[in-house]
Amino acid sequence: MDRNQTLVQYVKDILQKNYTATPDRFLLLVYDKRCLLSQLLTEAYQEAIKQNPHEVIDFDMIAEDDLIVRFNSLPPHSVVILVQSYSFRTTKYRLRADLFRLGHQVVEHARLAYNTDAQIDTYIDSLRYDTIYYVRAANELEKLLIQNNTLRVESRDGLVLTVNSSFEKPIKNTADFTGNPTASTGFPIGEIFTEATQLEGLNGSLVVFGFPTVDHLTAFMEPFTVTIEKGLLISHTGPAEFEAILALIREEEGVSSIQVREIGFGLNRGMGFDRRLDEPTAFERFCGMHFSLGLKHNMYRKKFKKDVLQKYHVDIFCLVETVFIGQTKVFENGKYIV
Repeated sequence: MDRNQTLVQYVKDILQKNYTATPDRFLLLVYDKRCLLSQLLTEAYQEAIKQNPHEVIDFDMIAEDDLIVRFNSLPPHSVVILVQSYSFRTTKYRLRADLFRLGHQVVEHARLAYNTDAQIDTYIDSLRYDTIYYVRAANELEKLLIQNNTLRVESRDGLVLTVNSSFEKPIKNTADFTGNPTASTGFPIGEIFTEATQLEGLNGSLVVFGFPTVDHLTAFMEPFTVTIEKGLLISHTGPAEFEAILALIREEEGVSSIQVREIGFGLNRGMGFDRRLDEPTAFERFCGMHFSLGLKHNMYRKKFKKDVLQKYHVDIFCLVETVFIGQTKVFENGKYIV
């Protein structure tokens, strides 16, 4: 199949396999065409939904009040597809959250224009239906995290990060919506994450090759080292751009050392060290590991008192060689082996 045919098949799989959109389900596509990737996705979804009762809306050609009226008149349990070069903004509404509250399912592709045209094939690859694998791998990783109190991440040149702690309840993003009639998620998918219950249990070094900037773009760099002591990033060999991000976190969170929080296992085999996307919330699902910097974590925010300013959650994308949970090797040679 050529690229367009492949993309049509992948979005059909999202609708039929992830969202179980039967032929009678009403589908609404809201799109813009401000970048090439959004144009390609829009055309693919238009082809994929034509056998269903459906409607398509160009976000740039409809008044906000009219759009909200249309949302409020959707048939029950519709599927709404949002294809966005950036992120659809209205003055009063958070579209994905409000649609979810109305009882609809949402397929979201956001900030597509942050990826370059040269990365389009990688983005398409990241949409390939792989939920059976995601569920199997995430369930196995979850079981190991619950059963063990140690994590060992080995990088090049003998660098090692160890986590000696139990782990918070893992959160999975596999797009397995079994039993969930109002499911929604952003694509690409494929991830499980947790964090140490005792953050001071993180010690050692990691190799980093990418991180988000204030422009919401991933800065890919020559791999460099970060050193962590008692859960705090204490030094690095990275470029000035990385130090600028750290300085911003330190200043605005009012801290002298930066907290390391999320431990992320990306499962998406369409992305990797050599298969990159510039949009960081998509790329964090790459097949590998990421950790977050800063005090903010919406899923585990109760770990800190309410008077602690939790403002930043900045993922760092790591180049790892081998990962063990307890005594079980789970990652080797660029792939998960659970």
